[in-house]
Amino acid sequence: MAGAQFSVYLSDCFGLRLADASNFISLKYSRVVNDIGTATLVLPGDFDASLIRVPDGRLEIWRRLPAASQEYLDTETTWLMKKITYDRDDRGRQTIIVEADTPLCLLKEPGRFVNYDADSVPNTVGTADNLMKAIVLDNAGVLATDSARSLFPYLTVAASLALAPSITKKMAWRDVLKTLQEIALATTQAGTYLAFDIVAPTPDTLEFRTYIQQRCVDHRFPAGLNPVIISPDFGNMGECSLSYDWRNEVTYAKAGGRGEGAARLTAEADDPLRIGLSPFGLREKFVNATLYTTTTGLAAEAQAVVRQGRPKTIFRGRILDVPDTRYGVHWAWGDYVTVQAFNQSFDARIEAITVTVAKGKETIDAWVRSDL
Repeated sequence: MAGAQFSVYLSDCFGLRLADASNFISLKYSRVVNDIGTATLVLPGDFDASLIRVPDGRLEIWRRLPAASQEYLDTETTWLMKKITYDRDDRGRQTIIVEADTPLCLLKEPGRFVNYDADSVPNTVGTADNLMKAIVLDNAGVLATDSARSLFPYLTVAASLALAPSITKKMAWRDVLKTLQEIALATTQAGTYLAFDIVAPTPDTLEFRTYIQQRCVDHRFPAGLNPVIISPDFGNMGECSLSYDWRNEVTYAKAGGRGEGAARLTAEADDPLRIGLSPFGLREKFVNATLYTTTTGLAAEAQAVVRQGRPKTIFRGRILDVPDTRYGVHWAWGDYVTVQAFNQSFDARIEAITVTVAKGKETIDAWVRSDL
């Protein structure tokens, strides 16, 4: 089975191409939904790295499938170069190693935070997807009150669509990326899958986007687009596991807000059905939520803790890149597919992928995961 072909380009921080690095020795890149991905490019020692010794230079990874006429920007983003290393082994062979991160790092480093105090932070209530976009606009985008913190026009934010449920989220002085991850997790656990990313609509632009239901394409059987079934029985799944986990279950939560002693604001939430399933069913947790000044916000926080504390049914399996189920043809990172294993059928998302290219061979390491 012929492997894909790759074109790799290195650009300055504005996206202006400086060098063609398609003659690389090896390339490895990993993506995980809602988190920073990493890439490592190993170049020959005689490559002119002086061209790319610039802060936040960009790395483009273009992939072309066998017999395909057009290449595409894999995982829809460019990468920001963070480290260049000149290396020499004990035999005198020299290489140049380029390390890069996905642009979500812009919402993390060196410690980008929500620059508002608890009483003045805007946009604490709203649909979860719009709230995410407002956070980025207020702290890294065109609406940042301190213009020095704005990454506009190099980073833009997609239009607000209000597709997710409404939530309340306090976030003063919090890490921006972590806050986005918490919103996505809480929304997903409440029943609406929510993802986010910074993509590159063109090699010299970046845009923050949110996604409902799945990061990319819905391939679920039978109603999805070109349905994909992943199963050991079909030869497109390797090792896999299915577990039922009650270890961190929470059935009752109390949230404590501002105040001291008897004057401290509190609110609680519970799940009577789960409590009644066992004589030991009351599984408590207290959460400090001093950013909240009303019992309404505290109640929402307590409810979120109870939702997050539901027992988990977790499936994890490795997807095999075989002729009838090929990466980039039948499925991609972030897709929603149907899994059949252990005499069960359920839907799962392709949350993580690592692509390695070395000695002309491409290896795909992808995992499908479902938290039911």
